Amino acid sequence: MDELTPNLTAIKLNKKGNVPVADVNFGKVVTTVSDKWLINNWLTLKWITATQFETDATSYNDILNARLQKGSTRPQITQSLKALDKKINNALSYVKGYIVDKYKKENAKSYYAAFGIEYKSNKYIFPTDQNKKIASLGLLIDALTTHGFATKEFGVAFWTPIKTEYMSLVNEALATDGEVSIKVGDKNALKDTLKKALNAIVNSLKANYPETFKQELRDWGFQKEKY
Repeated sequence: MDELTPNLTAIKLNKKGNVPVADVNFGKVVTTVSDKWLINNWLTLKWITATQFETDATSYNDILNARLQKGSTRPQITQSLKALDKKINNALSYVKGYIVDKYKKENAKSYYAAFGIEYKSNKYIFPTDQNKKIASLGLLIDALTTHGFATKEFGVAFWTPIKTEYMSLVNEALATDGEVSIKVGDKNALKDTLKKALNAIVNSLKANYPETFKQELRDWGFQKEKY
C-alpha cells in the first residue's frame, strides 16, 4: 500500500481542474464563458448575472494586460540601476584615492564616513540600500567641496548628475512597483469573484447535462488540455 501512495499523490497533483490557475489562461476562459453565457439565458445564478460576469471578465483582462505591460518595464529599470551601481563603485575608488593622497593612508579611513562611505563585508563601500545610497551621494557631493576635491575629475560635476539619475530611477522603480501591486490586488479580487462563478457554471452544466457535460464544458471554453 505504501508503495502505491506516492503514485496516487502524483496523479492528484497533476490532475487539472476545469478552472485554470494561470492568469492569462484564466482570462481566456472567462472571455469564452462570458460570450457563451450571454447567448444561453437558461443558465441563471442568483448572485451574479451574465451581464455582470461579462463586465467583470472585461475588467479582469484589462487590469491583467495593464499589469503585464507595467511590469514589463521593471527589468529595464533594474538593469539601469545595476549599471549605475557599477559606475558608482568604480568612481568611488578614485575618491578614496583623493582622500589617501591628501590625508595619508593611515588617516584616510577616519574621513570616509564624511563622504558617505561605510565599512561593510570587510571593505569600505557605499550602502547597498537604495535610500541610504541616495543619502550617501548627498554626503559625498558636500564632502568633495569641503575637502577641496570639487573640481577633480571625479568631483562635484561628475557626481551631481549621477545622484539625480539614481534618485530618478529609484523613484521610477517605486512608482512601478506600487502600480503593479495595486493592479495585482484589483486583479485578484476580480479573479476570486469570477472563479466562484466559473465553478458554479461548471456545476450547473454537470447538473443539466449529466450524460454529455464533458462536451458542454468544452463548448463553453473549459478545455483543460489548453491550460
